[in-house]
Amino acid sequence: MRQSAQKFAVVSRCLLAGLLAAASGCGLPGSESGGFDVFESDDTAEAIKLIEETNRNLRSIRVLYKENESKVDELKAALEKQDAEKVKKLTDDLSLIINDGYVFAESAKEKIAKAQQLNINEDWKDYLSLKESSLDMQIKAFDFRRESAKLFRDQFGGADKAQMARAASIFKKNEENFAKYMAQAEELNKDADQLAKEAENK
Repeated sequence: MRQSAQKFAVVSRCLLAGLLAAASGCGLPGSESGGFDVFESDDTAEAIKLIEETNRNLRSIRVLYKENESKVDELKAALEKQDAEKVKKLTDDLSLIINDGYVFAESAKEKIAKAQQLNINEDWKDYLSLKESSLDMQIKAFDFRRESAKLFRDQFGGADKAQMARAASIFKKNEENFAKYMAQAEELNKDADQLAKEAENK
């Protein structure tokens, strides 16, 4: 049991290194830093390969999120100024970015699902389940931003102040929901990290 817990603990430090934080960059067993010979005849090695691929997807999501958060602030300012032209431009930009994020997220979910079906211990499965739930919450959060982008792209325009005020109100509500689901994603991520810590101490 101790050996299994140690295997889990070593890998978990790098696994899905946080949906809301930049990846730590530490190497996983089986990457350039070493082979899989330390593992038993289960599917742990294959699971690690899938998680390495998942990490690349999640890092891409994190880059998109960090590099384009300023555009959300610009959108808020444009709405306050009722600058319809700038709102439309920023919305078009954000729509493309959000779509890219969904592609990476769906790829990550697919790989997590595959890893969960492998012959791995229960600690691994519980850990992956929590990480999957955290990713689901993040996707739900961005659903609200996509809803805002669609509203602005399809219905927002011209100089109708009542329409612009309505759009601004919807955007504000969507951003509140975005923050709520991102907070839930963070809590699930913390739960997963706590599980990893507990497994290490078994």
